[in-house]
Amino acid sequence: MKQKNGDFFRTARFGGFRKEDVMCYIERLETKLHAQQQASETFAARLRAARRERLRAREELVLLRRQAESARQVRLELGQFQKQLEAAQALCEEIERENIHLRKRVRLLEQPQPEEQEGLPLEQLTFRLFLEDLDEEVDSSEFAYLSI
Repeated sequence: MKQKNGDFFRTARFGGFRKEDVMCYIERLETKLHAQQQASETFAARLRAARRERLRAREELVLLRRQAESARQVRLELGQFQKQLEAAQALCEEIERENIHLRKRVRLLEQPQPEEQEGLPLEQLTFRLFLEDLDEEVDSSEFAYLSI
């Protein structure tokens, strides 16, 4: 007999269905099931690969953000270090100028000094002349120069 709309199995003469039709139907179902399983496995593999790629991209993004934050922190610390370096260099220059000045003073002090004239210091001499102008008698022992 012929298959009609929706009928998959031909009937046999003694009742039931033909074995060939049933076997063909089962084989088609198995083939269809196998194809669906392969498609499902392929889809699952693609989905896993996409998830791995997404996780890798997320980790890469996190790494890039950390690197950007580290770079920003390094720039800030570099700026602070440069300011400290400039201050230290200015201080070093000031110390060097003071050192040069002090060396000049030491050289001047190390040079032999002309011997001072013995006698009254200028302050006492002027004071004595002042008193003499007042026409008073001045005891010269009061203004004697004391040398140590």
